[in-house]
Amino acid sequence: MIQLPDEIIHMIKTIESAGFEVYAVGGCIRDMILSCRPKDWDLTTNAPGEKLMELFPDAEIINRNLGVMRVSVGGLAAEIAEYRVDGEYRDYRRPETVCFTQCIDEDLRRRDFTMNAIAVNPFRGEIDLFQGRDDIRHRLIRGIGNPRVRFEEDALRILRGIRFSAQLDFEVEAETLLAMGEKSYLLSHISMERILEEYHKTLISNRCSRGLELFRKTGAWEYILGNGCFARAGKTELDRLLHLEKGIDRTERSLPVRLALVYLCFARENALAAIGYLGHSNEIKKRMLLAVENLDGLEMIRSAGDLKRFASSVGLDAYFYLEDLAAQRCAALGMDRTGCRERTAMYERIIENDEPVYLADLAVNGRDLIEIGIKEGIGLGRTLTYLLDYVHENPNDNKKKLLLDLAYAFGQTENDRG
Repeated sequence: MIQLPDEIIHMIKTIESAGFEVYAVGGCIRDMILSCRPKDWDLTTNAPGEKLMELFPDAEIINRNLGVMRVSVGGLAAEIAEYRVDGEYRDYRRPETVCFTQCIDEDLRRRDFTMNAIAVNPFRGEIDLFQGRDDIRHRLIRGIGNPRVRFEEDALRILRGIRFSAQLDFEVEAETLLAMGEKSYLLSHISMERILEEYHKTLISNRCSRGLELFRKTGAWEYILGNGCFARAGKTELDRLLHLEKGIDRTERSLPVRLALVYLCFARENALAAIGYLGHSNEIKKRMLLAVENLDGLEMIRSAGDLKRFASSVGLDAYFYLEDLAAQRCAALGMDRTGCRERTAMYERIIENDEPVYLADLAVNGRDLIEIGIKEGIGLGRTLTYLLDYVHENPNDNKKKLLLDLAYAFGQTENDRG
């Protein structure tokens, strides 16, 4: 028997002492069977919501229609839901109606996968109607009953199943995988927000490669990348994605890295379409655009001057992100890392020699230039850019008097042109 935490046992005792039954159920039981610490706790009970509020007056109502509330005991929180049977699903996501029931078997039948339908009560024992323990032991994800019906009820279950496979390193049972592919078109009814959430969780999973493989096998990529990218992608782009699929587990589990590696498989226009499709946060979108627009430029750098100009143009934080991304791409695709090592050594020498890279490193600033007669505005910016470009190639000349002389001469030239 699974040993539940004392706080969960206290909740169970409280409900049972009032004459009702209650079980810990779902992912928390699955995780405990796998000897993992559950992130969330779920209980299901035949006690009505009104009675639960009496027993736990400080409970937070999560969803009144579904009879779900959150209860905290000793710092541990659990969501408690009433046994229910779902009515007809009309939007491929949520039931139109729910009917509360007194039978836990009926509640378990409405769930998604066998591994998530095991219920445990320390006094009543364990209920495993669908041999979920066997599937966990065999590391299998299997839909309950007819998996096609499960995915028709809630198409998001397709992406959840893929995410579970990537997180747990489980295979998807053959009939369930076939149903995922047959019903993947229903993902068009799922909100971008939920697709994005499952996609991100899959990317940072231990076995991300499984997730990418299942996106391909089920046809889910179309609903993650959008037709603006996926339908226009050529064989070369899809081959790159397949190559990435095989090696992505060798990269760090960083969302900005793995997300960018996917988009970098595609031609610029297709990548930009995909980046804009799902509704990423502005911060993530900015990182992805940075990667697509600049990574190739970084990898073409051959001299210290070019490196300093590049780092100055994108900024320090962006430069380090792109360097890490370049190294991670080499790891994923099995590419030679000589270029990465050479740039790293080059940048270290630049820093060690205290060579100017950014505008703040110049021996002069805008105020100094204004004092010698250079007007604020475009001209001032051009002059600073000229001086920075000069010291990128001549770092030993980063001296105030010398730069002011150069600035004055440059200003005279600009005036002559004007």
